Amino acid sequence: MAEKVGTGSIVMMVLGLVIGVAVPLLLFVFFNRQKHASPRAFFFGWLAFLIGVNILEQMFHYLVYVSPLYQVLAQNLLLYGLYGGIVAGLFEELARYLCFSRFLKKEQENDWNALMYGAGHGGSELFNLFSMTMANNLIYAFTINSSGIATLTEGLSGADLEQAKATLDQLVNTTAASFLPSFAERIFALILQLSLSVLVFYAVKHPQRDRKLLLLAVELHALVDFLAVCISGMFGTLIGEIVVGISALGVAWFAHTVWKSHQSTAQN
Repeated sequence: MAEKVGTGSIVMMVLGLVIGVAVPLLLFVFFNRQKHASPRAFFFGWLAFLIGVNILEQMFHYLVYVSPLYQVLAQNLLLYGLYGGIVAGLFEELARYLCFSRFLKKEQENDWNALMYGAGHGGSELFNLFSMTMANNLIYAFTINSSGIATLTEGLSGADLEQAKATLDQLVNTTAASFLPSFAERIFALILQLSLSVLVFYAVKHPQRDRKLLLLAVELHALVDFLAVCISGMFGTLIGEIVVGISALGVAWFAHTVWKSHQSTAQN
């Protein structure tokens, strides 16, 4: 067993950290300068993820976790995936709907604000779930390489010690190539966030024609998350990520169709 985190793995962690910061920033600059999209849309998207997912959704999950319902969900992969998908779909898509309908009314004049919001919402997810994870792993990696695993497990005992050792051993033995699927997963997740933002944007902008797009966005979000949990659980992480990638591209194709339809209508 290796005693240190490999140089290649550290390079991939640094790359992941950079991606999580650079991609949202580049999208912000592109939509703002090239498409004249509003910075407000980006920042409301960023805050919507932080509040809707990191706070409110996590509070809901905690209430379920301490209830008898969790034992039922934990014993059934399909139910667990269905629960996770529905909750994620509801919290995130309703957060989008609230932002577009209440706080970004003026931004409805420029359709590119749909994607600017998506860059903020998806960028917040990318930064918080990817860059922060990579930063945390880098701290562990440098500590392991300089002082050894024992430094990080000092003072722990019992189950906490075993869990810490298992996590750190996994980090030590992870190859550089093993990071690539997670990179692809995060990019597909960002594509999904951009696409769902387009659907909810038009559900708010043209409610008489497109209100059904809100429900469809919830359903598509729930479906992709359901597939991610269940396929990964049954066939492994790699197969799960491939299915999620295909699903995200399918949602992107549909959102593009909706977008083109509205652009054609606006030009006539």
